[in-house]
Amino acid sequence: MRSTSTSGGAHTARLVVVHDREEPRWTAKRKVELLLQLIRGETKLVDACREHDLTQSEVEGWMDAFLQAGERGLKARSEDEQAVHEREVRELRAKVGELVLELDARKKLDALTGKPEKAF
Repeated sequence: MRSTSTSGGAHTARLVVVHDREEPRWTAKRKVELLLQLIRGETKLVDACREHDLTQSEVEGWMDAFLQAGERGLKARSEDEQAVHEREVRELRAKVGELVLELDARKKLDALTGKPEKAF
């Protein structure tokens, strides 16, 4: 196996020579594409390994990392949404409290002066 670099316009790709054929290196994007093909059942693990000269344990390791990262992503998103929701509730409760205090003050002023104050 031999590594080479080639330039192709704005992008530079690192190619790996595998059994007399050049194949792009395994970037995260390329790994995800292969893993999604496996998940969707578009290709079998054995066939993908044979076609790309990979070991099953290597691809299974990618799959484990992919699934763990996906789980963290889903948890973080739901935790973020929950935090945003809780912050909005706190802000709205504070605003309601301010408005109640203002209304109470206006009622007391009306009672002391004997004339209702215009709201606007």
